[in-house]
Amino acid sequence: MNKKGTILITEDNTANMKLIRDVLVFYGYEIIEAYDGNTALEKIKEYKDKIDLILMDLQLPDIDGLEIIKIVKSDDSTKNLPIFVISAYVQEIDIKKALKAGCNNYITKPISLEDFMGKINAFFMHCITNKNNASDNTK
Repeated sequence: MNKKGTILITEDNTANMKLIRDVLVFYGYEIIEAYDGNTALEKIKEYKDKIDLILMDLQLPDIDGLEIIKIVKSDDSTKNLPIFVISAYVQEIDIKKALKAGCNNYITKPISLEDFMGKINAFFMHCITNKNNASDNTK
């Protein structure tokens, strides 16, 4: 099966990582895993040309997810990488902070698989549509 895209999951909870990874692999996505912020930053640097989407938990053991988003968005080589936050923080102020930091979407825990996959698939369909439109414009 052809892979639909490559997603970096940054999640310190092994049960959550397994659930997210298994669902995304089932639907044909290639996964890169990071269990803490420093590893996420290393993987982003190493795979920045391969990663299509970053899924970022906010509560990480070493670096706060918001700080990682700010680092990624302030670097010219990674600033265009899309980031979806996945967090147990459900207050409007938390969502606003993440959006202000530069995330592109916000998914709350516990994850509704229907909502989660809807947002992931919609994102990738949007990317495909944009690529097709761009190639049509070059003809």
